[in-house]
Amino acid sequence: MNENGCNSNGCKISGIKCEVENCRYHTKDNCCDAGHINVVHHNAQTSSETACGTFEIK
Repeated sequence: MNENGCNSNGCKISGIKCEVENCRYHTKDNCCDAGHINVVHHNAQTSSETACGTFEIK
């Protein structure tokens, strides 16, 4: 990671919390280290109907 918070995945987005410990982008401090976030589910009506499309298994 360089001084701008960027790595080969892009730039870290500050403030994104994640508790999915088996995700490739999960950090020890329960943050997301992905360079982008892709939230998926067409026609969602509630937050429980959405999913992280950026998730990758470790």
